[in-house]
Amino acid sequence: MSRGLISRDLLEYGEGEASDWALTCSNDELMRICGVAEWLLLKGPSTPSGGSMMLATASSLAAVFVHEGHPRKLKRARRKKLPELSNEDSKRMSSDGLPDLKEQDRKGHFYGMSEEAEKFWEK
Repeated sequence: MSRGLISRDLLEYGEGEASDWALTCSNDELMRICGVAEWLLLKGPSTPSGGSMMLATASSLAAVFVHEGHPRKLKRARRKKLPELSNEDSKRMSSDGLPDLKEQDRKGHFYGMSEEAEKFWEK
């Protein structure tokens, strides 16, 4: 997950303030977003069909949690369609602002999760 993609996902869910923050968050905050999103995808609530939530939803929920310090629902339940990106913009956004993967490995899976968040997102 890159800062750019997380920021765009947040905009789609109506989270403008968190979207702006995601572009400039620290590497540690980005690793926490990734760790919390990983937990949400693997252990968090499932969809009505039984599958895991979408990556955009997980990364947005995780970013709001890391930014605000507590979990909550997103402002929009459904994503608002944004204008399509050019291929160039899409590639740039996907590769700009990636976490330090070696450091993320050292921090371990689910880095950034808290008991409060686990209880909030219990299945």
